[in-house]
Parts: sequence; C-alpha cells; structure tokens
Amino acid sequence: MDERLLREFLAEAEDLIEELYGDVAELRERRGEGPARRELVARTFRHVHTLKGTAAAAGLDAAGRVAHEFESLLDAVRRGGAPLDEGVLDACEVAVGALTESLEAAARGEEWAVPARLVEHLRRLAAHEPAAAPAARAAEELLPPEVARALSAPERQRLSEAVAEGARAYLVSVDFDLSDFDEQYRRLSEALKESGEVVSTQPFVSDVGPGRVGFRIVYASAEDFAKLSGRAAAFGARLEAVEGGDAAGPGAKAVEEARDGTSAAPGPAGAASVPTAAPSSSTTAGVRVTLEELDELISTTHSLFADTLGALDTALSGAEGRGALEERARGVRRRFFELEERLIGLRMVTLRASLLRAARAGRAAAREAGRRVEFEVAGGDARLDRSLAERVADPLLHLVRNAVDHGVETEKERLAAGKPAAGQVRIEADSDGGLVVLRVSDDGRGVDVGAVTRAAAAAGLVAPGAQITEAHALRLIFRPGFSTAARASLVSGRGVGLDVVERAVEEAGGEVRVRSLRGRGTTFELRLPTALALLPAHVVNAAGRRYCLGSSHVVEAVRAEASEVSGAGARRTLRWRGRELPLVELRELLGLSDDEVESNGATPRAYVVARARGAEDEARAAIAVDELEGQSEVLVRGLGRHAKRWRAVGGATELRDGAVALVLDLPRLLEGLD
Repeated sequence: MDERLLREFLAEAEDLIEELYGDVAELRERRGEGPARRELVARTFRHVHTLKGTAAAAGLDAAGRVAHEFESLLDAVRRGGAPLDEGVLDACEVAVGALTESLEAAARGEEWAVPARLVEHLRRLAAHEPAAAPAARAAEELLPPEVARALSAPERQRLSEAVAEGARAYLVSVDFDLSDFDEQYRRLSEALKESGEVVSTQPFVSDVGPGRVGFRIVYASAEDFAKLSGRAAAFGARLEAVEGGDAAGPGAKAVEEARDGTSAAPGPAGAASVPTAAPSSSTTAGVRVTLEELDELISTTHSLFADTLGALDTALSGAEGRGALEERARGVRRRFFELEERLIGLRMVTLRASLLRAARAGRAAAREAGRRVEFEVAGGDARLDRSLAERVADPLLHLVRNAVDHGVETEKERLAAGKPAAGQVRIEADSDGGLVVLRVSDDGRGVDVGAVTRAAAAAGLVAPGAQITEAHALRLIFRPGFSTAARASLVSGRGVGLDVVERAVEEAGGEVRVRSLRGRGTTFELRLPTALALLPAHVVNAAGRRYCLGSSHVVEAVRAEASEVSGAGARRTLRWRGRELPLVELRELLGLSDDEVESNGATPRAYVVARARGAEDEARAAIAVDELEGQSEVLVRGLGRHAKRWRAVGGATELRDGAVALVLDLPRLLEGLD
C-alpha cells in the first residue's frame, strides 16, 4: 500500500478507535437507559461498520475480519439477539483493543495475526439468538402493514422495546422542497429526538406536487400527544397515533426489570482470557489540523503580520502620536497572545482518552485477579501536551493495575473489614496553575508500614528490627527491586515496578506523590508540568529577581504599612481584612542566601495573600515581596527533567521586556507552613 495513503488511513482509523473506546465506556454507564442505550448501540455499530470498510479498502484483511465479527455482535444486540451485559461489553472492549493492535502493527509495517479465540468468542456471543417473533409481531400489531414490512429487524426491536418501556408509537408524515429537504429533515429529526426516538424514516413520492419529497417517520415517545402534535406542526408535519400505541400495559415494567436482570448477569466464562494489550500510545505521530483551522490560522497570521508592519511604518513616519502608537501596540500584542494560545491549543489533547484507557486496563486486571472493582473516571477535559500525555500513559496504566492487584482486597477480606464487596478505584485529572495532576485512588488496604519494614529489612535496605516512619515506608516502595520482596512477604505490598513509574514521570519534569491510610486506601498523584501553557499570573520581584505566581492561587495583591505587621521571625503576621495571617518572605521560601537578601536592602512593603490549593476564597498566608509589577498572561514553558532541580518551580516564561522569570507553584511553596 502507498505510504501516504496508509498514513491517511491510520489517521482516520485512529479517530474511529477513540470514538469506539468512548462508545463502549458510555454504554457501560447507560446500559439501563433504554432510548440512550439504543442510540449508543446504533452509533457504535456505525463506527465499526465504517472502520471495517476503511480497513478493507486499505488491504488490512485481518483488521477487517475482526471488525466484521464485532459488527455482527453489535447487530445481534440491535436486534435483541444478544443482551448488553458485562460479557458483551467486555468482548466489545477487547475487540477495540485488538483493532488498535492491528493498526499499530500496520504503522510499524508488521503483519498482524487474527486472534482466533477472540473471533470465536464474538461469534458465540452473536449466535446466542432468542426468539425474534415477539418483536416482529409487536411491529405488525402497532403499524399499518405496509409500514411494518419496511422496518428492518433492528428497527422492529427498537420499536418493541420503546413501547414496552411505556412509549406510544406514532407516524409522522411530512414533505419538503427538494432544494433544502436535508436541512429541513435534520431540524425536524432533532426536534423529535428531544422527547422520543426516531425509529425509522421511509421516504415516499409526495403527491403535493413536483419538486417535493415526502417522509414517513416511525416515532416513539411518552410525551403528551398535544405537545408532540404542536412540535411537529411547526415543521409542517402531521402526527398520527397508530393503533396499539398504548399496548405497553402492566407487563412493561416486568419486561424492563427482566432486561435489567439480564444485563447485570456476568459474562460467559473465558471472556476475560482473550489476550489484548491496552494501547499506550498513538499509532501516528504529529498533530492533526482541519483545513478550516489551518485556513483560519493562515488568515490570522497574515492579518497580524500586516498590522505589525503597519504599526512599524507609522512609528517610523511619525504620523501618529505616542498615545495612538501605544494603543496600536497593545492591540498587536493582544492578538499575538491570542495566536499563541490557538497554536498551543493544537498541541494539546484532552485526557479523557488516557483516563478511559487506564480504566479499561484496570477492568482487565480485575478480571484476571478475580476481584470485583468499580472504576470512576473524572476530569477528562483537562488538557496536556500530546507528547507528554503519551509519555505518562504507561505510568498511569501501571498505577491503575497496581491499585487492583495490590490495593483492593479480595471480596472476602473486604466484607470481613466491613467494606462493600466491590472495591472502588477513581482515576482523575485536574489542572492546577501550570501543572496537570493525575490521580489514582483506591479504597483498599493501604500501605502496611510494618510489612514494608520487614520486606525492606529482608532486602537489606534497612537494619533488622529498625522502626521506620510512614513517610519513609512510602519512599521505600519506589526503590528498584523492592516490589518482589514486598509481594512475596505480604499480599498488601504496593511496590511492583513503582520505580519505573517515578523515573518516567521525573524524566517528563514531574513528580510522584503518594498518600495512604491503613485500611482506608491509597492515592498516587502524578504532577506534570505542561510543556506550553498560557497562565494568568502576578509578576513580583524578590531579592532583585522576578517571579510569576499563578493568579488562581492569589486572593489579593496588597500594599500595607509597617504597623500592620506584627511579631518577629517565624511568628510574624499581617493584619488583613480583620484577620491575622501568617507572614513569610518569598526570599525565605525560595531559600535565597543571606548575601542575596542583604544586597537587596529595603524592607518589603508589598504582600501577596495566597490561598490553599483547591480552595475558593480561603486565605492561607501572606507572602512578603519587594515589589508588585501587576498581572499579565504569560506563556509558560516546561523545564522538562530539569524542573526537579528546583523545588516548587512550575516552568519559566519570557516577560514582555525580554526578561526571563520563573513560574512558581505557590501552594507547594507553602507546604508545611503552619
């Protein structure tokens, strides 16, 4: 296959794969919601069908074969032939993983063998067909014969399920002018979907006159007829309640309860044993930009270039006064920042895909370990530089598997401890100034300090009989080779390969933190600097140097008189809005030498009132600085692995006068301050 065509196919297929992962994750959340579930199944089916077609066109027969069996299973679900239970959802997830592996192999120019066990498993699930007659009879009883005959098997099933859930069946008849019928139909369809389901659309030749096309829509809704009729009339459509539309009857609730019970049943044995590795990186390098985005960027850049040249020409000619020139300069500067922000946005990706991928890996680990674990994903809208997101994908997967393997107890142990039978693992992302924070939390057994001490002594890391603190124990689990000893001596050991996690995060310029409560659980936190980010910041001066403090952590920047400061040394306070706040100098927080402090001379009279991390308005402390230079939006550049050399430094930025300033992590600076 032509290399360029292969790259284009892989780029398109990668988007489809991410869509499929999102579809399956959403199906897990909404499998009990009838209309939403049916629409999701239909959408997932369309995505798999498209992927099958593109794989066939690219000559990737193995991927096409898996997609074909995957499509058949989804079709069985659509037709009511297969229940949407855990076994089917697990098989869907494994199938998407297999398709991902096939694309990654194609990107490397390698052959990929079809996983025979997976294909057989998908076929077996799809072949589990209950009798389809009830759905067919329901459609025929509800609709006029000519309409019922035109329905496909999935449409018959969809209508039958909707009516069983309490909806009524309707026919919506409408005709549109050929010149804009597609737009008119789209608007009508969206209006109908606000309170029901569009089951089927059947076009017909309109008898109104030439140049028009008619549509007959099979529709299901539980909304009042008068409201629906008025909504349809706004588009010139006619609504008709068909015979039997209220046939849901008292048995509808029982049908739904039976369906819920089926979907909650465990999947068939062997589903979890199909080997598929969760992908940790993209199949294609680079950043994809739509033609519209590219055209807009080119236009913006050209316009900005022209404005800049115009401002320079005007300045050289002296045609405008200083005030007008300064105004033009501010406008150009503002537009440059806007352009920078848009270009940075092209490098950034949301972390939703990474978090969902980690949850999938966790579910696979739970099945392998035979443990009941529920996963929660939050903060998927947080954004990270694409290259950095790919670098931390493997560490995140490892932490989630580690939480399942060594954090969450067995069901028997949890019940004995008074906990719910199913463990809980939460995977979340959060933006914090110039940092992105990834957390993996579990409600398991926590780190056993005594067990870690014994394992460390056996490994020669501490003296036999030594007593270590909890903080020391939490550091020991990151020692290379420690995990094997910990696992051999205690099931609750938490150290399998954590040194690899820490090393990968540190190479990306971040750090790993861990908190644990015995019997309550453990939280691992990956704190990552963004490679590029625009950050609203306060610019301050301390000991002759300039620093940027993220505005989200600053309650107020103030000036105060010496009379408002009391105490001495570590007990100094600043009176602020009737409160006494602990006061510390920024120079002291940064550990500047006495020589540097003395050379600056003057006593500071400017203060930054800082808040605690995550607090809304809570003032934590006052920080004395030599000078307040105002607020600005700065372009923060990550320092990579060099960031570890300086505590609480989140990056660096070039100020508007060309000077370089460090961007400080203010809450980190205040840690340990009473």
